Amino acid sequence: MADAEEITAVGRNKKPIRVGDAVKYVNSDTVSMVSEIKKDELGKVWVLLESTDLWYREENLELTDIKPTEKREDREYTAEELEERFRKDREVAQSFDLAKIGGGGGAGG
Repeated sequence: MADAEEITAVGRNKKPIRVGDAVKYVNSDTVSMVSEIKKDELGKVWVLLESTDLWYREENLELTDIKPTEKREDREYTAEELEERFRKDREVAQSFDLAKIGGGGGAGG
């Protein structure tokens, strides 16, 4: 496999993609930085996205000016942010009414 610095992918919009570029995966609109590019034994070019840590074929990506968001697991949350998330999750759980859910074919009694 060739060194990632030497390989340039070509995106769906026919623009070159290099390590460090911001790209968008066209099937889900995921935006991320390119962390590595490789060519497989069949000559297909694959691009590793930082945010998902998954490999994508070059033709499924395109360069973008959109700023990628941080990887969720790498972000540090403040105590206030964690408390707010917990509060919202608790509100959602409390509003969930099991009595309103229909049964799935069980025998009634």
